[in-house]
Amino acid sequence: MWDKKIAHINMQREQTIKEHLENVAEMAADFCSDYKIENLDVQNYAYQTGLAHDIGKYSNVFQKKIRGNHEIMTDHSTAGAREMKELRMPAGAFAVAGHHGGLPNGWDCTNSNLIQRINNREIEPYSGYKNEIEIKKVSEPALKPFEEGFFTRMLFSALVDGDFLDTEAFMMQNSTDRGNYEPVKILYQKILEHIEPWRVLTGQVTELNKIRTEILEQCLSEGKGKRGCYSLTVPTGGGKTISSLAFALQHAVQNNMKRIIYVIPYTSIIEQNVQVFQNILGKENVLAHYCTALLESGKQDNEIYEKHKLSIENWDAPVIVTTNVQFFESLYSNKVSKCRKLHNIANSVIIFDEVQMIPLHVMLPCVKAVEMLLKSYQASVVLCTATQPAIEKWLKPYFVKEICHNRIEIFKKLKRAEIRELGEITEQDLLQKVNVQNQVLVIVNTKAEAHNLYDMLEEEGRFHLSTYMTPFDRKKILDIIRKKLMQGETCRVVSTSLVEAGVDIDFPVVFREKAGLDSIIQAAGRCNREGKRNVEESIVWVFTMGKIPRMLGKNVAITGETFEKYNIYDGLEPIKYYFETLQSLDISLLDTNNIVESFDKGLGGIKMPFKKIAEVFHMIESDTRMLIIPIDREACQLVEKLQYKIDNQQSFKSVIQELGVYSVNLYENEYENMLQDGNSYEILDGIAVLQNLHMYSMDKGLVYEKADGAMII
Repeated sequence: MWDKKIAHINMQREQTIKEHLENVAEMAADFCSDYKIENLDVQNYAYQTGLAHDIGKYSNVFQKKIRGNHEIMTDHSTAGAREMKELRMPAGAFAVAGHHGGLPNGWDCTNSNLIQRINNREIEPYSGYKNEIEIKKVSEPALKPFEEGFFTRMLFSALVDGDFLDTEAFMMQNSTDRGNYEPVKILYQKILEHIEPWRVLTGQVTELNKIRTEILEQCLSEGKGKRGCYSLTVPTGGGKTISSLAFALQHAVQNNMKRIIYVIPYTSIIEQNVQVFQNILGKENVLAHYCTALLESGKQDNEIYEKHKLSIENWDAPVIVTTNVQFFESLYSNKVSKCRKLHNIANSVIIFDEVQMIPLHVMLPCVKAVEMLLKSYQASVVLCTATQPAIEKWLKPYFVKEICHNRIEIFKKLKRAEIRELGEITEQDLLQKVNVQNQVLVIVNTKAEAHNLYDMLEEEGRFHLSTYMTPFDRKKILDIIRKKLMQGETCRVVSTSLVEAGVDIDFPVVFREKAGLDSIIQAAGRCNREGKRNVEESIVWVFTMGKIPRMLGKNVAITGETFEKYNIYDGLEPIKYYFETLQSLDISLLDTNNIVESFDKGLGGIKMPFKKIAEVFHMIESDTRMLIIPIDREACQLVEKLQYKIDNQQSFKSVIQELGVYSVNLYENEYENMLQDGNSYEILDGIAVLQNLHMYSMDKGLVYEKADGAMII
C-alpha cells in the first residue's frame, strides 16, 4: 500500500522502520559488548533482537495509525517475539515482547503471558519486513534457568535503552544533553590530586591519619589487580569512603572499565557520600540516584539537573551513587523504566558500602545477582564494611580477595571505644545515666521508644532522630547536632538505628539497646570517632529495656550467644561467628520468596516468572506508603504541581521524586488510620498528603494519637 514504511514521524520528518531497526540493533549490540557468555555470540544475538523488535510496524494497520489514524489500537511487539520464538531464541522473544509493557511471565493462568501471546494472539500481517531486513538465527547455549533469566533481563535492558535513545534522537533532533562526561582516566587523576597531601604526610600528622593513609595505599596497590571480587574490611573511621573510591578508579583505569557504582543501604546517609565524591570529581560527573537527588541538583545548577535527569534513566554517568533498594530491585524488575539501566552495570566497579546491611530475607538472591555480574558481565565487586558478613561461602567460585592485608593490626590500632555490657535496665535508670552526660547518643530499636525517651529527657540540648522525620528535617537536625558537638555544647540525642551506617557524628559516650552485633559495632563507630579522647574514657553501653521487637529476635539471641562465647562484642572472630551463625539457621530465611529457585521450579505454578518475581522481590519486607508533609512553601507548591499533573493526565514521576525529601514512609495500617481519621487525604494510590499539620514537628517528626490517647505512631 505504501512504498515507504514509517516507524516515527516528527513534524515533516519521517524515520523509516528499516532505519530505526538497524539503529537500535547496532546500539543493542554495542551495549552488550561487555557481556561474556560461553558459546554465545552475544553482540550478534542482541543485533538480531534489535532488528526484530518493531517488525510489527510493517503491518498496514500500524501504517494507518502512524500516518494519522491515532484511534487505531494495534500490537506491534508480538510479531517480533513470534519470529524470535520460531528461531529458537527465547531470550530475544521475551525482550521483544516486553519492550513496551515489561517482561511478561513465560506461562501463567492469564492471557498476557508470552506463550499465549505468541501462539494465540491474532496480529496484523507484517511479512513486509522480509523485503528490507533479514533476521538470522543465533544459537543460544543451554544456560541454567537462573542464568538464562538474568541474561534475558540484561538483553532486555540493551534493547529498550537502544529503542529509547534512537527514538529520542529522532524526535529531539539530537538536541538532548546526554553523555559528554569526563572519562574515568580524568577522574582518576582528580582523586590522585585530592589525596596527594595525605600521601606525602607533610606537616603535623596524627596517628589516625597515618593509618588512613596506610589503608589508602593498599587500596591503590590492590586496585591494579584483575577483575574480580574484593573485600575491604576497615573499622569505622578508617577512611574507607575515599579509599574505596580510589581503589575503584585505579581498578577501572587498569582494566579499562566504564564506571563506578557506589551502592549504599540508606538514603539517610547517601547525601554526605555524594557531597564528598562531587567535591573531588566534579558535581557533573557524579550521578546520585535516590528519591531526593534531583531536587538537590535542581536547586543549585539547572544545567546539571537536566543532564542528571536524563542519566537517571540509563546510568550513563561515570560515577553512580545509589541505594541497595534501587540497585537490587532493578536487577529483579521486569519494568522497562527500571531495567533500562542494567546494561550499564556491566564492566563497572561496584562498591557495596556497609554490605552487612543487605537484609537477611533477600541475601541469597542478592548474592546470586552479584555472582552473575562477576561471571558473565565483567564487573568487579568490592564488599566494603567494618563488619564483614560471611558471604564467601555463597561466592565459592569467586575468590574474595581482602584489600587490607593487615586488618587485624588496623582494627587494634583504630579501636577508639570500649563496648561494655550494661544489662537490663529500666527506663528511669537509663534517663538518669543519660541526663548527667553533657554529650551523649542513645540508640534504641523502635521509633516509639525514641519518641518516648526524647519526651522525658531534660529539654536543654535534646534532639530526636528517626524516619518519622522528613529527610529535609533530619538533615537540618544533623547539621545542628554536629555544630553543638564541635563547640562542646550540651547535646543529648535519642535516635533509631538510622545514625549507625555512615553518619559522621562523634560522641564521647553512646548507649545502644541490644540488637544485632553488626548494629552494636556500627553504633560504636559514633563514639570517639575522630580518636580525640582516650579509649578507656569512650564507652558504648549495651543495654536491654523492655520487649525485643520480633524482627530482631534472632539477631539479639545470636548477639548474646556471641558475647557469651568471646566475652567481647568487637573483634574479627566474634563478627565472623555472629554472621556464620545467623546465616546457617535456615537457608529458607535467606530467600523467603524463593527467588533463586523460581526459574528452576517455577513460582506458584508460573514458568519463567519475570513479572511475578518483580512483584514479590522487595528489599524491605513490609510494604510502606508515602505520606507527604507540606511543611513549607516549596513543599506546598510541589503538592499543587502534582495535583495539576494528575488532573491534566501528565507525567508526574519526577514531582513525586522531588516530594521524597518532604515525606515519611508509613506501614499500611498506619497509613489507613491516618486516612480514616481525616488527618490526611490520598492524592494517588499509596500516596497521601498530611492535612493535620499539628501532628508534625521538626523536632519529633510525625506523632499520631487517637482520641483515647493511645499512640499509633
